[in-house]
Amino acid sequence: MNRPYPLLVRGDEEESVRNAAKLINDRIKVYKEKFSVQDEMDLVVMCCLELATDNLNQAQRSKTGFQAAMEALDKLDSALNNAILTMEESAPAAR
Repeated sequence: MNRPYPLLVRGDEEESVRNAAKLINDRIKVYKEKFSVQDEMDLVVMCCLELATDNLNQAQRSKTGFQAAMEALDKLDSALNNAILTMEESAPAAR
């Protein structure tokens, strides 16, 4: 959109913000060429909708992955606890 938007960002975030701005500008350019939309605001809204959808989908995938990892850890924990109990039960009693 060729307009500056002054932001206050930490130094370690600057590269991410620049990359995000480039991503947005690139997506707007694609939409402008692909759909022949001329209204800049429509292009920005289309880009926002795409990026928000991507963000929500990624959050859902992360949540699903986290839940699967927790289930796997629970199974592993149970298996280890069972193995420890089995070993303790089969070990000779200490005198």
